[in-house]
Formats: sequence, C-alpha cells, structure tokens
Amino acid sequence: NNTQGIKNTRFTFALRDEEVERYHLDRVVELIAPGSLVIRVPKVTRGSACTALLAASQFHPQQEVLVISANELVDIDFSEAIADFRERNLDGGALTFRSIHPRYSYVRIDNAGLVTEAAQKNPISLHATTGVFWFARAGDLVEAIKNMVRKDASVDGNFYVAPAFNEIVLKQGRIGIRKIDPQNYHPLKTERQIHQFEQAVSV
Repeated sequence: NNTQGIKNTRFTFALRDEEVERYHLDRVVELIAPGSLVIRVPKVTRGSACTALLAASQFHPQQEVLVISANELVDIDFSEAIADFRERNLDGGALTFRSIHPRYSYVRIDNAGLVTEAAQKNPISLHATTGVFWFARAGDLVEAIKNMVRKDASVDGNFYVAPAFNEIVLKQGRIGIRKIDPQNYHPLKTERQIHQFEQAVSV
C-alpha cells in the first residue's frame, strides 16, 4: 500500500518454494498485486542479499530497484523518499531511524550527508536502517552483491543488503539516507514483535 504512489511500478516477490506450494502464495500475490513476478527460492539462501540477487538479476541493469524486507513494516509513502533520492542524484539510498541496538544494520555518513560505510549488526552510528533500500540501477545492486560474495563479506555466515552499499561507495557512488520517525518503523522479526504490533494496531 505504501508503494502505490510510485509510478510505473512492477512488484517482484521472492518467496520460498516450499511455502509457495504449501500456502499457494503465488495466487495470493496475483490477487493483491496482479501482474507481479514471483521468484521461487528453492532453498533457504545465505541471507537477504542472496535473495535480493535472485530477484534483481532478472531486471534490466538500468532499472531502478526498491528492496523491501518482508519482516519489517515501514509506514511511510515510499514515493516521497524515492523522489528525494532522485532529486539528490544518488546512486542508492536507505531509510533510517535513530537506534543503537545491535540487531539492525547501520550506516555512517559524512558532513555532506552521504554514506561512507555500512555495517550489519554493528552500531557504527545512530543511523539504523529499516530494511528498505533504493538503488538507481539494478546492475549496481547485482554487481555489489556479487563482489560481497567474492570477498566473503558475510556476517555470521550470511550476506545482507545494507553492506552492499560499501561496494558502491568504493566505486565513488553516492549513497544517501532519509530519516524517518521511529514510530513509523515496526520490526516483525520475532513472535514477540508481531504480537506487540498486533496489539498496537488493534487499540
């Protein structure tokens, strides 16, 4: 719903093959977003970056990409954020909120507001990412993830999307952030977090 303001959007869902079969998720996707592409992931991947790679490798290299994690809800109008990133002529962008908890990914920025470093589960700044990442070109995302894998730039054996920014920064790419109110960010990574969210929205 938060992407409805983005023009010429096509949704791509990366879903576990066994869950597509068990819960008919491909039919669910077609009902809520007709014409979407469903990428069936055969097995559990080595992290969100690998899952994103399976999807992004299907896109034209010059195609714009917005990666949205399914276990986090960011309650803002994404079209405004993307318009901001485009206006600033960025190669990539992240939505961030203030935190110090080591469960999140983080970005460090310079005086110009550009990202100089990204880290997973390591609070290198107060700018935690929300699991929503924008890339001006799918080709940049694909190349960045492949380079991470080649370097084995993993955390606890898994590869994540946020550190892909490091590969773009190394090539002098411009990565920016857009801060959001922490109240608009709802992590849904655990049963407890889901329960808390359900209680909040039912009030």
